This record gives sequence, C-alpha cells and structure tokens, in this order.
Amino acid sequence: MVKDLNVQNTMVPILNKIKKECFTDDYEASDIEAFGLLMSKYFKWDGYKIFKANCYALEDSNFHALQARLELEFEDWDIEEDQILGLDFNSKASPLHY
Repeated sequence: MVKDLNVQNTMVPILNKIKKECFTDDYEASDIEAFGLLMSKYFKWDGYKIFKANCYALEDSNFHALQARLELEFEDWDIEEDQILGLDFNSKASPLHY
C-alpha cells in the first residue's frame, strides 16, 4: 500500500505539469488524458509499446481476461494491417522482415 501511495505522489506533479503545459488554457484535461499524453510522448508514438504498457496495467489490475482478449484482437489487427500494407512476414524474400 505504501508503494502505491508513493507512485501516486510521484505522478501527481508530473500530470499537473503536463496538463498545464500541453493543453490549451481554456481546457481542463483529466488525469487520464494527461497520462495518455505522457505515454504517447514517452513511447514516441509507438502504438505497440503504448498497447503493451496498457496490457501490463490491465494484468497488474487483475483484468486478465480483458488483457488476453485485447492481445488476441491486437494480433488479428496486426495481421490485417500487414496485409493491407502488403507486408508478408512469412515470406523469405527479405531477411529484413524478421
């Protein structure tokens, strides 16, 4: 419990700074929005890393079934995205794909 409080005490000033500096003055961003923006910038807009961080958070929160469903959906989406982009990672045409 003490460790959880330390995480919150650490994050509040960071989230407040993000809300102050990254949103317009006339908009009152929530902690959730600020945390999302923090993740996006921290992981340099890498959707895979952002997704995995969310999955680990769900797993830590004991939302194991939801985390597993999202992982499966992500895999399906990733395969479809590769097909749309014309990527075939099963091909042996180029070792750069591995």
